[in-house]
Amino acid sequence: MFTEIVAVGTKHGIQVYDLRRGTRLAQGAGVSVEGRQGFCLTDTWVAAVNEKKPVCHVYMLNRGDTGAKLVFPFPEEILCLHAIDGGKYLAAGAKSGRVLIWATASGRLLRAWDAHYGAVTSLASSEGVLLSGGDDAAVHVWGLSQALDQAALGDSAVTPIVSLTEHTMAITALHVAQSGLLSGRGRVYTASRDHTCKQWRLRVEHDGEKYTGKAELLATLLYPAAVNDIAVDRSETRVFAATAAGIYQTNLYAYKKASSADMQGDGAELVALGGSSDAVFSENHIQYPSAEASVVAISLSYDGSLLVSAAQPGAVRIWDTASRQCMRTISDKQLGTGVTQLCTRLAPPQLGGPKASVSVGLHRPEVISEQAIAPKLTSISFAPLQRLAQEGGARTTTAFEATVKARLVDSAEDMASFDAMLNVEAPYGQTARADAWLLDSLRPSTGSGEKQIADVLQQMELLQRHHARTRRLNDELYQGAVTEWLSSRQKN
Repeated sequence: MFTEIVAVGTKHGIQVYDLRRGTRLAQGAGVSVEGRQGFCLTDTWVAAVNEKKPVCHVYMLNRGDTGAKLVFPFPEEILCLHAIDGGKYLAAGAKSGRVLIWATASGRLLRAWDAHYGAVTSLASSEGVLLSGGDDAAVHVWGLSQALDQAALGDSAVTPIVSLTEHTMAITALHVAQSGLLSGRGRVYTASRDHTCKQWRLRVEHDGEKYTGKAELLATLLYPAAVNDIAVDRSETRVFAATAAGIYQTNLYAYKKASSADMQGDGAELVALGGSSDAVFSENHIQYPSAEASVVAISLSYDGSLLVSAAQPGAVRIWDTASRQCMRTISDKQLGTGVTQLCTRLAPPQLGGPKASVSVGLHRPEVISEQAIAPKLTSISFAPLQRLAQEGGARTTTAFEATVKARLVDSAEDMASFDAMLNVEAPYGQTARADAWLLDSLRPSTGSGEKQIADVLQQMELLQRHHARTRRLNDELYQGAVTEWLSSRQKN
């Protein structure tokens, strides 16, 4: 049996547990995850957006590691993240309605375009097609190769292949089949706060130059409360919905009625076909006996035998989908503030998952899957993401605000404080000589590589000390300016 993990997003970070044992395997601290797609997970890294500020935290997926490997700012406020093609690309949905896509290995911002009139709340992808849902109650289907082709688009805007506009309130979750979109057999499931989950047949064609698409509404599942999250098994026969009234399971296929017991189970048909008028009401759903009334997130195991649910606030529960009984409850103090997102997947080798083996010809390895834990990861293919798009072949770096320092007029006390700050570590003259030596030392040096590395490390240390002194000086000047201004207002 393959090992599976469940990643849980909370206000105190990201917790990774063994799905069947409930033991904690990894943790990402220092980030507050908000929303159903506040983080995305691959076999090697976890990327999360902090709800308190537009900052991205990237963690290596290792046992025992808690600190972020990379921390860098986003260009704007991001609400959802999605890894494309195993993590080669990272898509983000912004509060402004834009969709941004980066190449994770280089950090290059490949494209950013206006996708929705409201905030982007959900993202999904399959076979080179990206789906985005937003607060404007619309779901747009984008061709990735078409959207990222800067030369073909030029200054023209990115346009969706097809738009799904049957919902009346904000989109909360998306599910897309991992295959079949390009052959016309793909199914797309969209959930919304309008108490419905809709099933679509999506046909996408690519003629080598552009994408064309057509969407057909197959069924509308109506629930007694707003739908927060959905999960669909790999055979696409069951839909699980996390609503404000609990967990519901809907069987999309039912056995045809037969005259004899021998004919029972021969053939199956979809529960609802034809459009939004054929809505499936509450009597067609099977409700789980959940202890919490409002369930915010759910996720299915690889084979669909286990369902993971989380409430706000509440513990993470693991259900058996055949009997609808709670098999295990993960109680952790880190989950006390409430769970916002769940994600299940096969465990990578460094967390106890099977190691991949290669067979040539008729040779078969004796052990198909080895459960021994692989060594920890030492590096990941993830670079800090650009905040500005690359233009003209030149790499655009992240711009930071430079603090402006000015001498206060007729302020002897502030000038004395200025000298005192500089004299914290060295006299003023010695500091000036040290700065002059630093400028001289930045010139190309000769000698062995070890000496050059030592010189660079020494220069970096001096720069850090100089930066600290300058920052303290700036804070002192600002405080003096504010104090002088307040005193002048009191006198007037």
